[in-house]
Amino acid sequence: VKGIPSLFLTFLVTVVSCVFMTSDYEIIKNMILGFFRVENRDKIINTKRTITKGVSKLFKAYATIMLITFLEMFIGLSFMKLIGVYKGGYIAIIAFVTCIVDIIPVLGTGTVLIPWAVYSFITGNVGLGIGLVVMYAVVTVLRQIIEPKLVANQVGLPAIVTIAAMFLGARLFGAFGIILLPLTVIILKLMYDEGVIGNKALVEQENAKTDLAETGE
Repeated sequence: VKGIPSLFLTFLVTVVSCVFMTSDYEIIKNMILGFFRVENRDKIINTKRTITKGVSKLFKAYATIMLITFLEMFIGLSFMKLIGVYKGGYIAIIAFVTCIVDIIPVLGTGTVLIPWAVYSFITGNVGLGIGLVVMYAVVTVLRQIIEPKLVANQVGLPAIVTIAAMFLGARLFGAFGIILLPLTVIILKLMYDEGVIGNKALVEQENAKTDLAETGE
């Protein structure tokens, strides 16, 4: 309760700052670019564009994952209600809340389904408890399968690279590293594709020469 005024003030300042920054975007951009040489300005603009594109692609991937989780929860609860195991309502709301919680690395679907399943077992509703445990297992396994593939497909990365980035991110930076390190890899890949870092055109030319030489042999 004591933190509510501070939280409200932070929210208000953030909104007002965003409004002013948006209205003065061109002025701020030109002022920042003015600190750099002309030959470096294009790289800075491309870098900003690439980061925005990377975040957008990652957001699209996780939005798809949220939709899949919502459908899994909705179908699972609807099926349990159909066979008489689940007698409650608000299926769509529960599915929506669960998919929101699931996307947060620190939490996940287990935050909702495991306590609910334990409560069901304690109160004697064994059928619902078993159904929730099964649904948790299905959602978790499918999430582990589709997440690396969806994230990788957005930028043309091999799935193994995405999996490795998620694993290393979790080991190095904890739960938020699962998103942080893959996002970094995506941005670096896009920057390489855009020519901001490295020399993709030169590498492709060298590969083409190698392939031509091997074909001639």
